[in-house]
Amino acid sequence: HGLNAAATRSRGLQRAEGRSAYSRHSLTMPAFDFWDISEILAEEYKVTVKSTYAVVGGGLLLPSAAGVVKDLPAEAKVQVPFWLAQSLARRNTAAIDLPTDYGSAAQDDLGADAVACRLGEKNGYYFEVGLRLGHLLREQALVDVLFAGLQRRWIEVVTLLGNLGVARLEASPLNPTNASFPATLTWLEHHMFCGGKEAEAQFKRWTDMFGAFKMKASQIIDAPASKRLKAG
Repeated sequence: HGLNAAATRSRGLQRAEGRSAYSRHSLTMPAFDFWDISEILAEEYKVTVKSTYAVVGGGLLLPSAAGVVKDLPAEAKVQVPFWLAQSLARRNTAAIDLPTDYGSAAQDDLGADAVACRLGEKNGYYFEVGLRLGHLLREQALVDVLFAGLQRRWIEVVTLLGNLGVARLEASPLNPTNASFPATLTWLEHHMFCGGKEAEAQFKRWTDMFGAFKMKASQIIDAPASKRLKAG
């Protein structure tokens, strides 16, 4: 159970995985994408692990004994990057402690008011790492609350963006939650938000090409029955 062998094989196993669907109520492991730099950065998140037994060459993980202790003793707790932690956990070489950022208190906060949680300050890749932790630790409750929280926050992002071509709601000091929400975004949510604003900017540039235009309802999708009754 040499540390170097585990670290080397960890990336190899992850690179061999393809993308797969991640069911909302499933503990299926989200796939790792070798070409996605965000995936690599997300896995640099530090977690605490407890060695199941001695790890040959693992002494370098001990901050106070680097270069002095050759092997990592059994039952020792150390902080390691998530990519290494999940490799050790898969081989039953070490057990991962659930980080405080994803503990019961954090889950309660996310379930009570996901919009008010400052997730970006905890971890820029909060949801990505959390779902992987949920899989490794068999924490179905964590998986469920992360999905529900992401959905609720995505609704808030869409609300702030508003409809294309319609004046959007601006963050106001009179609504503290609404005003602070953009500062709480994770990397994924930030790109959702910026992507929405860019889409509207592109749409506006396109409509500015015309002197006048009239938007009509699409004929591809039928209008709801209630609207058809009013129109008829």
